[in-house]
Amino acid sequence: MDGKPKPVDEILIVKNLKKSFEKKGFFHKKETIRAVDNVSFSVIKGQTFVLAGESGSGKTTIARLILGAIEPDSGEIIFDGISLDGRLQSINKVRRNCQMIYQDPYSAIDPRMKVVDIVREPLDIHGIGRPSERQSLVLDALRDVSLDPDEIASKYPHMLSGGQRQRVAIARAITTKPKMIIADEPVSMLDVSIRVGVLELMSKLQQRHGISFLYITHDLSTARYVGHVIAILYRGSIVEMGEINNVIKRPLHPYTQALINSIPDPYPGNHQGEKKFRINRTEESGSDKGCRFRTRCPYATEKCLEEPELEKVEEGRFVACFFRWN
Repeated sequence: MDGKPKPVDEILIVKNLKKSFEKKGFFHKKETIRAVDNVSFSVIKGQTFVLAGESGSGKTTIARLILGAIEPDSGEIIFDGISLDGRLQSINKVRRNCQMIYQDPYSAIDPRMKVVDIVREPLDIHGIGRPSERQSLVLDALRDVSLDPDEIASKYPHMLSGGQRQRVAIARAITTKPKMIIADEPVSMLDVSIRVGVLELMSKLQQRHGISFLYITHDLSTARYVGHVIAILYRGSIVEMGEINNVIKRPLHPYTQALINSIPDPYPGNHQGEKKFRINRTEESGSDKGCRFRTRCPYATEKCLEEPELEKVEEGRFVACFFRWN
């Protein structure tokens, strides 16, 4: 052995992450919401890791924890070999090297600023480059996202289309040359006709700059287009995780199958066909004990009153379920 440290393959490691919130109301007693409950995963350098699940599953809360916007109750977040311990120095390192693309391109950028100022803002905040160099970095970022700087740099957001605004937001995210980008539902508010173009742009940026992506979505059809590994979240916990094509082609958790069945079928002849899997629509109150999906799962038994652990069932594949869909 030469004594040299081995290169780290993971850009992000999340270990046993937990975060709860207190829900209060005038007519209801105080309730604890387990938004993120013992979540663990890692993002490999140069790959796209997908966090998928319905609204309220904890996806965005995990993103906020990674960026240091809120503090976890327990667990560990390691970014590029450095533990995010709440100190300002570690938080600033993450925020410089891990940028965010938000869901709504209309509210994510300041309508009072010109495009050139919007894209330059991260450079000013982090003090990257001399003032004379920042203009060149901004123009390069706009070209990287297939926008003509001469045409668009001096415009205001209201003068742009939704797709152009999202490209401006992506340009802003890449100006600091980040190692990872968190993309929170980046195409869900765009017209269907321009979604593919934005997803292709993300793939090109990944290949060109080696950027890792944490892609947050409820739409498995777009996830499969850009992702390498996927984790399915349900009420704060990962219920299935693995290589994305394997998970989508052969789901092992009933909730994963339910998400796949929710994808619209483009073939009219299949609309009358019977779905392979249907979830129950019962109330979820009181279902924090045991498997959280049991009140909606048609295969639930008394065994499901126990909480299943996320177990390795084959190489690179993890499932938290006593019943495994085949």
